[in-house]
Amino acid sequence: MIKNIESKNEIMFILNNIRQEDKRELKALWGKYWKRLTFESIQDKNGLVLYGKNYEGDTVPIAIGGFYDLSDETCSIACVWLLSSVFVYNNKHLFMKTLKNQILAASKKYSILYNYIYEANHDAKTWLSKLGFCFDNPNPILITPNNGFQFFYKTV
Repeated sequence: MIKNIESKNEIMFILNNIRQEDKRELKALWGKYWKRLTFESIQDKNGLVLYGKNYEGDTVPIAIGGFYDLSDETCSIACVWLLSSVFVYNNKHLFMKTLKNQILAASKKYSILYNYIYEANHDAKTWLSKLGFCFDNPNPILITPNNGFQFFYKTV
């Protein structure tokens, strides 16, 4: 089940159960206050939360993400973002199917989807590649990723 984020508890559940690769990325981005700063940046973004099963079979949030609209009168563009919990590995099929459907829906609205990713976040890079994102433009105009991060994008 995927739905709009409705509570701070959903965000905190993801942050308290975050995949190690995502945690390392957030620490590289935000430093020692990564959890508080991530929470503050997410709570206003009108994102989506994906529910799946935890190790005991209970329904829990497994991922949170969305599309931050940066469109103007000349271009429809969004910054795509995603954080996932350790429970995505219990729900691989649901997770990838949902990501594929969300990217397909966003591709009808936006001509460009982009962001940057920590170079060591290998699982997420694999997911992004399977979803058609490219990593072949390391120095895009007007975007300078932080050291250790890599730009990715998808055009429609």
